[in-house]
Amino acid sequence: MKPLISSAYIFLIPLTLLFTSCSPEKPVINYGKDMCHLCKMTIMDKKFGAVMMNQKGKQIKFDSGECMVSYMNSDKEFVAERCLITNYNNPGVLIDAGKAFYLHGGEVRSPMGGQLAPFETRKDAEEFQQQLGGDLVLWADVLQIDF
Repeated sequence: MKPLISSAYIFLIPLTLLFTSCSPEKPVINYGKDMCHLCKMTIMDKKFGAVMMNQKGKQIKFDSGECMVSYMNSDKEFVAERCLITNYNNPGVLIDAGKAFYLHGGEVRSPMGGQLAPFETRKDAEEFQQQLGGDLVLWADVLQIDF
C-alpha cells in the first residue's frame, strides 16, 4: 500500500507557505473606507488614488497622485520601493506610477485640485487629452510639479 502523501510533499507544502507568506501583499485601495495618509480625506473617487510600498511591504495610501507626490517631496524617511497610481481610464485599477502617462491641467478634476490624471498608455492619455485638454507629462515631470 502506497502512502497518501509522499515525504517530499510533506516537506514542500510548509516551505511553499513560508515563501508565499513573506511576499508583500498586492496593494488594494478600499474606496470609501481608506484614508489619505497626507490630507486625511476618505479615498472616494475610483479614477484617482495612489499607493506607496516600501521594501517590507508597508503601504501608504493617498486619495490622489498629487497627495502622493506632495508626501514624497516632504517625507524623506519612508523609502518607497513601488509607487502605484489609479488608471483614470480603468477606475480602481492600480498601475506603475513611473511608467504611466499623465494629463496635467485642462479640465482634469482630481480630488485635491491638482488637475492630474494618470493613464497606462500614451494612446489613452492622448485620447483623453482631446476631451480634457492639459499637458501630456511623464512621471519625472510630475515629481517636479508643486502641488
